[in-house]
Amino acid sequence: MILLVSDRQTVRGLPVSHFLPAGIFTYVCPTETARFFACEKDISGAIVDGVPDLNAAQLLVADLRAEYPDLPLLLISAPKDLPDVPAETVCDSGSIPDLAEKLLLFIRGTVGWKYDFSTFSLSLSLESNDAMLLGYPFPLSGRELAILRCLFAFAPRIVSADDLLSLCFPEGRQHFANLSVQISRINRRAATLGQPNLILSEYGSGYRLNRAILT
Repeated sequence: MILLVSDRQTVRGLPVSHFLPAGIFTYVCPTETARFFACEKDISGAIVDGVPDLNAAQLLVADLRAEYPDLPLLLISAPKDLPDVPAETVCDSGSIPDLAEKLLLFIRGTVGWKYDFSTFSLSLSLESNDAMLLGYPFPLSGRELAILRCLFAFAPRIVSADDLLSLCFPEGRQHFANLSVQISRINRRAATLGQPNLILSEYGSGYRLNRAILT
């Protein structure tokens, strides 16, 4: 997963507008809680927004580099700034599409976001919304596909409902009831193809994929 650290709403909206549609899951947090997220969450790369407070961002990047020497790090800076950090840097020209393209290059190139969401039983394409289950087309809505991809990325581990909501509904307008409804729909559709209980609920812990489809 990617950690996006920013106090700007425009940048915090990138997981909704650009990352999730590309199959990329992102934890989003302000600068003040970034160290907690880096410690507690399973992340493979971090993006730190240095606009408007470059000093705080540089301190954070230095701390993350010291704590996680191999973690890919990227700092976003303003055009006038000259950051001095142990990380890649990109300049924010003020264009959200341009910034999104630069961040996606970092995620795909440096971080290496190339998850293979495929087993003999289940295949989820990163290039489209096509899915296959037990050799049959498995039609899913965009958010249902996001939930399944997210569980696949964590498999065989359990994913908490909080994490699923944060990663699959980054706009923050969904609730546990909505998540439960989406998962029930996925399971009902999977059962009609011969795979009951595709997603299992672990009481008090969260959800996981049925291990039968991971082999």
